[in-house]
Amino acid sequence: MTAQRDALLRLLRDDDPATLNLLKGQLGARGVSALAEMRALLAVADPAAARHLRDVIAQIETNEAEADFGKLCAGFGRDGDLEEAAWRLAALFLPGEDFAAQRAKLDEWGAEVARRLGMAENELDRIETLVEFLGDEVGLRGNVEDYENINNSLLPEVIDTRLGIPITLSLVYILVGRRAGIPISGAGLPGHFLIRHGQNFFDPFHGGVRVGLDECRARVAQHGLALTASTLQPFPAPQFLARILNNLLALAEESDPPLAAKIARWIDGIAQ
Repeated sequence: MTAQRDALLRLLRDDDPATLNLLKGQLGARGVSALAEMRALLAVADPAAARHLRDVIAQIETNEAEADFGKLCAGFGRDGDLEEAAWRLAALFLPGEDFAAQRAKLDEWGAEVARRLGMAENELDRIETLVEFLGDEVGLRGNVEDYENINNSLLPEVIDTRLGIPITLSLVYILVGRRAGIPISGAGLPGHFLIRHGQNFFDPFHGGVRVGLDECRARVAQHGLALTASTLQPFPAPQFLARILNNLLALAEESDPPLAAKIARWIDGIAQ
């Protein structure tokens, strides 16, 4: 075993790119079963070999995470866990992160909203307590200056920067509301996304401002459509996840065709 290990480490120090690419491809093809061996080799590898080993480990982990996310999409029904899906999606773009700090921040915000609800006199007061906290104090708002940044679609990045696009900002409101005991759903207008609590609608992209039916009607009319009861119905979880992925797909189609192909497969796998 020692001789095999030493031979492998020598090959990983090879200066020939073709040799290195072939070796790394062979190691990567072994999949997760090779991870323990690769990590053990890291402990005895010199810097050059260690760099290539880390590349192989990262590729194996990425491939496994992508396969797992594809399975999640395929089994994502109406009761699918949007929060778990959002963390796992972010892990594909931010490998090696555990998002513990961002999860804790959601818990912190939820606990603070729950504490303040003791002063609420009715359901409207309850939702406005949450909206005012997240919009005015936390400062969640739309990233109007860099709208097409891929980070706007990644939950932990939205939590860290307080910036996002309508659907991911809405997801933060929903997750904080869940922690505070306030049921919130998404309302997917054409070209925009709102949150709803009962018959009240709010726009997280614009700091949580309350939106009336006339404004909803005007937004829908911009797309040549009429506002109907179904337009404002709570957004089912599969459609919610698919819409997040569609935003990523639109960004990747020109800049990263291989990534776009993966995202398209994940969308196709979602049962809607």
